[in-house]
Amino acid sequence: MMRRLIALCMTSLLIVISSMVDSATLLKTSSEKEFEPVFQKGMSYRPAPYPNYYPYDTPESDESLRRMAETNVEWVAIITWWFQENLTSTQIYPHLEYTPTNESLKHAIQKAHELGMKVMLKPMIDTEDARNNPRWMIQPSPEWFASYRAFISSYAQFAQENSVELFCIGCEFKNTEVDSANWRQIISEVRKHYSGPLTYAATIDSYQKINWWDDLNYVGINAFFPLTDKDDPTLEELKQAWNRTANDIESWHSSVNKPILFTEIGYRSGDGNNKQPWNWTETLEPDLQEQFDCYLAAFQVLRGRLWFCGFYWWIWESYPNIALPNYDKALNQTLTDFTPQNKPVQYLIKSLYSSDIQTDPTLYLKLRIESLEALVNELQTDYNALLTDYNNTKNLLYAFAATTLFLALIIMIHIIKSRKQHTRSQ
Repeated sequence: MMRRLIALCMTSLLIVISSMVDSATLLKTSSEKEFEPVFQKGMSYRPAPYPNYYPYDTPESDESLRRMAETNVEWVAIITWWFQENLTSTQIYPHLEYTPTNESLKHAIQKAHELGMKVMLKPMIDTEDARNNPRWMIQPSPEWFASYRAFISSYAQFAQENSVELFCIGCEFKNTEVDSANWRQIISEVRKHYSGPLTYAATIDSYQKINWWDDLNYVGINAFFPLTDKDDPTLEELKQAWNRTANDIESWHSSVNKPILFTEIGYRSGDGNNKQPWNWTETLEPDLQEQFDCYLAAFQVLRGRLWFCGFYWWIWESYPNIALPNYDKALNQTLTDFTPQNKPVQYLIKSLYSSDIQTDPTLYLKLRIESLEALVNELQTDYNALLTDYNNTKNLLYAFAATTLFLALIIMIHIIKSRKQHTRSQ
């Protein structure tokens, strides 16, 4: 028992030291805002690319954002799209038909804020032939990293100037992610211009291989995980598939200990969409029920998972009447596309986003308190047994040491609870 007490004392001391360091970090004053992970009821947003382009500073876009806010969306990932010619190009440039001007982008951010939504700014890059040469195949080079660093830093500054609440430093550059030194340099450069929290949007087959998550605030996953091999699965089969995926993420999460966002997640309204949710080119037969069931399965499985901090559904378009039958007579494309607009799933989102689908943002502090309190209870038990079983000076010294650590733990719990109350009062 004596050895066990000593081990517990040493463990307690390490926890106290760690907590003091964390508290010092939280309480320090700096130009950067304090970071607290929050659950994000999100939606991805882009200028509608078909059949006509509707920029962010049009009445149509304003109306589309208004309808998004009515769906109880609280966070919107506003996308700005740039291009490079091919997979080995090193020059990144705006596209006349897809890249919003800075004034247009600023207008969308301001409109989202007016509607009560917070903003994640999400710069993205594609090749000119994205169908055959997707961005995850882009080849890294010193010249490419130099171009990208300049590109992303300029938007980091733009995000700072426009009070953006979250910034995404990149999206699906799978072939480049092994170059940790260059990505850490990018993150360092971005933090010179932007003081808010950062994330990165990784693919489903690369997020576990990235070793620079520790430099970011959120792990971001574009969560287009395959679910079943069926064209028309039941809701229960979809939930079972999502449970397997969520359990896998949960097992991996302990290695990074960062809150996880689904920076993209979505399903087309077509038959068999669940088999390859990332596939935006395949011709599908309309199936609004399967899209609905896929959303519902994800909601039901992921709600309450302690590591999970929110969805950004792919994708809401800047044209408010997209996917309506009259609209699709002109170009029968959006009826089976990803957008939830004007489809049954839009009302599912509205219903589920109206409820508290996740615990409050002080969850991490609560978990720490519970962990410390459990250790305190264990120490208390051993301490009482020690006083009962032993009555000599040597053992009283051990008891004194345990008492000291016990009091230190109580103090730290009080500090953490104070921090939690302070967070709630803000």
